[in-house]
Amino acid sequence: MAVYAIGDVQGCHFSFLDLLQKIKYKSDRDELIFVGDLVNRGQNSLLFSQWCLANQSNIQTVLGNHDLHLIAIYFDQKKHQKNDTLENLLYSNQIDLFIEWLIKKPLAILRDNYLVVHAGIHPTWSINKSLKLADKVHLALNNDPANFLGKMYGNQPGYWSDDLKKSLRRRMTINIMTRMRALNFDLSLNYDFKGKIPKKIDREPYRPWFEFERIDDSIKIITGHWSAIGVHRHSYGISIDSGCVWGQKLTAFCLESQKTFKVPANPKDLIN
Repeated sequence: MAVYAIGDVQGCHFSFLDLLQKIKYKSDRDELIFVGDLVNRGQNSLLFSQWCLANQSNIQTVLGNHDLHLIAIYFDQKKHQKNDTLENLLYSNQIDLFIEWLIKKPLAILRDNYLVVHAGIHPTWSINKSLKLADKVHLALNNDPANFLGKMYGNQPGYWSDDLKKSLRRRMTINIMTRMRALNFDLSLNYDFKGKIPKKIDREPYRPWFEFERIDDSIKIITGHWSAIGVHRHSYGISIDSGCVWGQKLTAFCLESQKTFKVPANPKDLIN
């Protein structure tokens, strides 16, 4: 048996099938943990959602920002955007089943001495605190989805504090776990930076989140989200979003061997 973390699929269903062949995946033997962003921007979110529903018994996923976006559209708390590719899924006869399955997924999964989360965790959070915060968001989202999603969006406050009121703590938990790439020196989120890590990073007023000293280094962290840096090993763990939806590659990371496996984006998944 092997456990693989899978990078951001984003509706790239045929690329994903190619990756399964690459790792010689066996459904009765292996387990997959997705780092989130299962859908959107690729051509085949509907096909991939069907695969997920048909293979629930041996897959897990955390929620990414695109997954939350789909859920928000479903509950009429967000509009379908110009660059979204979710129409076929939203108007399919299985959307209710997929949302019912997806909304129950956590923001973080602890497995085999790895924490899987879409974007990252704040350097001031312990692993235990990260899991507790993720669980609070999960419970609130499932208790009253429309109300929760209506308060989810926003860049403020840009900093984390235990003293924030409940709704803002939840928003910041989501922003950190699903949107974060860089932090300013005061540990506030830098929402503007999305590209590659500058070669002369010392001249910048920010750093990648994983370059700040962490208070808890007991567990390695597996993330996706940041396609511009590709597969990137760092002191916190590894980032495995290798930009499949942008015509690059889709990556799997084996938790046991710590090896990565990559396949090129399948043209059938890409927007012309």
